[in-house]
Amino acid sequence: MNSSVRPFRRRIASNLLWTPQGVIRHPLVTFCEDPEGTFLVESCPMPDRLAATEFYAGLLVADFPADYLRAFERLRASGESLTATLPQTVVEGGIWVVISGLDYATLRPGPQSRIQAL
Repeated sequence: MNSSVRPFRRRIASNLLWTPQGVIRHPLVTFCEDPEGTFLVESCPMPDRLAATEFYAGLLVADFPADYLRAFERLRASGESLTATLPQTVVEGGIWVVISGLDYATLRPGPQSRIQAL
């Protein structure tokens, strides 16, 4: 059997994904089974129809600092929109996180906002 479909080890969906180029709505991130850590980002408005897909409500962010709790507290304390603060926060080789409880109109974290490492 010759297939171009790559085996995956994890598939994550969320409401939003932050990238340096902008925010993606309804992201589906597929992490491939390869040593390079390759991943594919697609838009998928109905991820519940895909088997073996995890869903996290909130904003997915790649390359967040490993000390994510402290970095998140600084973001929350700034009171600024994450679109303004994330470019200075992310680091190459960081971890994936999801930030929930945001004001989605402004992407500002508030007192009810939470972060979770993935």
